[in-house]
Amino acid sequence: MKKELLADTRELLARAGFYVSDICNIRPSSFDFVARRDDTLLVIKVLNNIDALSEEVANELLLLAKHLDAVPLLIGNRTSSAPLENETLYYRYRVPIITYDTLNDCLHGIMPIITAAPGGFYANMDGSKIRQLREEKGISLGQLARVAGVSRRTIRMYEQGERATIEVAEKISSFLGEDILKPLDMREFTEGYEFEIERRIQNDMLSMVESLGASILPTLRSPFNAISELLDDLLLVGIKDRRIAERARIMSNISRVVERHSVFLIESSSKKNIEGIPVIDKKELSRIDEPLGLLDLIRERE
Repeated sequence: MKKELLADTRELLARAGFYVSDICNIRPSSFDFVARRDDTLLVIKVLNNIDALSEEVANELLLLAKHLDAVPLLIGNRTSSAPLENETLYYRYRVPIITYDTLNDCLHGIMPIITAAPGGFYANMDGSKIRQLREEKGISLGQLARVAGVSRRTIRMYEQGERATIEVAEKISSFLGEDILKPLDMREFTEGYEFEIERRIQNDMLSMVESLGASILPTLRSPFNAISELLDDLLLVGIKDRRIAERARIMSNISRVVERHSVFLIESSSKKNIEGIPVIDKKELSRIDEPLGLLDLIRERE
């Protein structure tokens, strides 16, 4: 079922005008493919049972999305105990999760207003509209609190953007006489999360790139071995392994979709390019003494 769901999800995004990468078949991998439409970049993971998502995979998915300025998204069908509801946003280890049908709705401009969280389902409300309607109608915080069955402090929190249970949201909406529910924007799926994971650089060529002033984020479950930020450029960095041709094809494909440069760092090689990805060997790298020199060499060999 995962294979079918993965193929269907990729086809759905392609039909919606997204430029989609090939499926990443190198395992382990924290994502299955990437997709871009205009300024929206998605890093997609597909699982039939979302309970199979581990914290380690989730952390890398979130980190990659953060550095690529993308939205991480898990498409799933169910948990171990029940199917997922449509029109609802779920989370596991802070990764946003929706069903295939909900994704289809999103692509047609129908965004979810319900978020699943410990304790039940919660409605996303337009806090500023609640306050505006309350003040226009001369309704006090206490009045609205009594109708909703919550405290005045909680009403203030709702007006500041806090979510409410579906039952409370319905009471507020009915009393104010207008719809106060607010659909989520896809960019809001991961709004507010900030974290970093310290990872030691264990490759001497990556250390050499770091010495040029680059920041290095080693990856553990991706077709590339690191993400590097150098000056204003973000690079996908591969290190030679026994499947270099296959890895290069996938990296090249992903690079085109995410619109970032890629490079392979190899101890010794007569090749200057593999599957469209520039190759730099250790001797060449040792002769580079400033970041622009590395970027120029990458662009020259693309």
